[in-house]
Amino acid sequence: MHFRPYPLLTAFAIPTLVLLVWLGVWQAQRAGWKAAEIASFSERLAAPAMQIDAICTAGLAEQQIMMTPPSGGAAIRMFGMRASGKPGWKVFQAADICGRPILVQKDFEELVIGGPGGVSPAPPPPWPDRYIVAPWPGKPAMASQNDPTANQWHWMDAPAITAALGQPDLDTRFVILPLDGMPDFLIRTPPETHVGYSVTWFGMAIAFVVIYGLFHMRAGRLRFGKAKSEAKE
Repeated sequence: MHFRPYPLLTAFAIPTLVLLVWLGVWQAQRAGWKAAEIASFSERLAAPAMQIDAICTAGLAEQQIMMTPPSGGAAIRMFGMRASGKPGWKVFQAADICGRPILVQKDFEELVIGGPGGVSPAPPPPWPDRYIVAPWPGKPAMASQNDPTANQWHWMDAPAITAALGQPDLDTRFVILPLDGMPDFLIRTPPETHVGYSVTWFGMAIAFVVIYGLFHMRAGRLRFGKAKSEAKE
């Protein structure tokens, strides 16, 4: 085989190929992580709910609980989706759970299409009586900017939310969410979609290598078999 790569083209091709392969591996790992999260959530759905007193005795952890949502007091509005896929604002309020205030989602304000005079949302489904203790969510990679003055939040900024609610002792390890189905972040992009993304990135990597090789073959810089000088010998 005879191969004389173009230096500049190769300097561009190597990191590009590494990036495409990394993206494929990353999406494959995301598919595995998402499948594990769905399996874990399904197990928690099948588990019996516990009363708050029993949970506080055993120690607060990720589990189902039976409780009444809080009422009154300051609240924040966090943009998100219900398990049904409806977008809107999740209304959170701090409630005293096991001796410390914890954010509990007490309501959901579905978005009105078209603003004033637009299409009103359908009546919301009955509010569930079961809740789940979930980890405090991190900031998404593409999260919008929070607007505390308008009480419009797009990610859980712990210091800012603590200040907005006037709860310096807020427990930022957990949030308590209504158990109305699989969380929206598991529904929006299922594992199968991540597998498809992974196949796409790996396919692009293979296509890139083929194009790179064909380009050098057309330029006479890549030949398979013995060179002419070797063949004459």
